[in-house]
Amino acid sequence: MPLSGQTYKAACVKELVRRAADNDEAAWNALLDRYSGLVWKITRSYPLLFHDAQDITQTVLCNLAEYLTRLRTPERIGAWLATVTHNECRRHLRIHGKVQIFPAEDLDSPDHRTPESLSLVAEDVARVRSALNQLDSPEREVAHVDVYRPGLPPTEAARLAGVTVPELHRARRRARRRLFRLLRQGEEDC
Repeated sequence: MPLSGQTYKAACVKELVRRAADNDEAAWNALLDRYSGLVWKITRSYPLLFHDAQDITQTVLCNLAEYLTRLRTPERIGAWLATVTHNECRRHLRIHGKVQIFPAEDLDSPDHRTPESLSLVAEDVARVRSALNQLDSPEREVAHVDVYRPGLPPTEAARLAGVTVPELHRARRRARRRLFRLLRQGEEDC
């Protein structure tokens, strides 16, 4: 007697669970493909932050891996996952409370024209200029061209810096390493 569609589906799920419990990676991936969407859909139906929903989904799927060999009715794995997911979401909300997400338009945008912001920018510019002036030639000229005229083709940048194109590339590498050290040293001194 042929199996009905529902009986066949249950038999397939039961076999997938059995194989996955026996460390069959293909069966485990098939279970994930089949049920991770269900878990994700349930977590997103709760008022959770996106990252919390991801964490809960991962927790539920890890629980599945842990309890795979202990499922009493493997053909009802979807119902088991739904129950575990709902319980995990409720637990998270009980512990962390409901999250109020404010629309971006209700939040104040940062004002980069405050005296503090302008002072910090001026300090950074002064540090970079000081570091540039500590470079030796031709690295100093190449760095100046790169800072004040970014995006120039190598031939034009080399002409402005007074070096050849191969020397431009070598000088850029040396200048970047030295600037990195000087700026990092300046941060440590502060």
